[in-house]
Amino acid sequence: MRKLWIHVAALLFILLLTLISGCTDPQVDEENDVISNHGMTVTNLDRLDAFLKESKGTQRVVHYTTEGDPLFYVLKHKDNQIEMQYDTTQDKFGTPKVYKYTCDKLNKVETDTLLEYTLTGCSGNRKEIQVLQVSFDVEKQNTFEFVLKYGVGLRNEINTLDQVLVKDLQNGETAVVSDFQFKPEERQKIYKTMVLANYLEKKQLSTSCNRKPHEKYDLTVYINNRDLHYEWSECDKTEDAQQMKALINKIIDIVKAKDVYKQLPAVKGYYE
Repeated sequence: MRKLWIHVAALLFILLLTLISGCTDPQVDEENDVISNHGMTVTNLDRLDAFLKESKGTQRVVHYTTEGDPLFYVLKHKDNQIEMQYDTTQDKFGTPKVYKYTCDKLNKVETDTLLEYTLTGCSGNRKEIQVLQVSFDVEKQNTFEFVLKYGVGLRNEINTLDQVLVKDLQNGETAVVSDFQFKPEERQKIYKTMVLANYLEKKQLSTSCNRKPHEKYDLTVYINNRDLHYEWSECDKTEDAQQMKALINKIIDIVKAKDVYKQLPAVKGYYE
């Protein structure tokens, strides 16, 4: 009974703190919040970019503790500055509190290996506050390979695991390049594109299509000790499918710009 009263008192304290501090809804909004899963995946990143370009409005960024509790960064444009509330009231293993800061600007810095959003010119003893950081340094990965098959019948292939490139000539023939490799800077660019496309997230994709013939896509990523597989068709118009299509188009563009691809025979036929 004593433990129950302690638990109830703790909940009442958090509720009272919430009312006094004016902290935000403790429920994570999957559609509108920018959600970072320890920097491994970030959803709705475009919303933070939109907030950065605007001069009014509010945006919330959610991080998770090791135990899975949400921490909220609530950003609000006000009087040509940005007010931020750092809300830890949902952290069961920390001190429930809402910290408030007023900062001059939200800066975005993007390199080949890192993306950072930082508040600068902040009040108090924290002149800079990092709101979000996403790392995509391929050199820090123990393993990064992928096999991409695409097109009608999945006859095109980009395979870094076996170092093979296959081009469908659309007349029943294919052109094959053995010992195919990407340059380090190309691998870095591809990995960065995958991270920003949230390739680690579970995707809702469909292979069904009522067109004949139709293009299909099959991607397997080997990252460290994980194998991730995705397949879908051109008929899938969902947000996940469009995001994945944009990802593979960037990979294909990198391949088509390489001299080894330019030397392959031109397409000799077409699919009706």
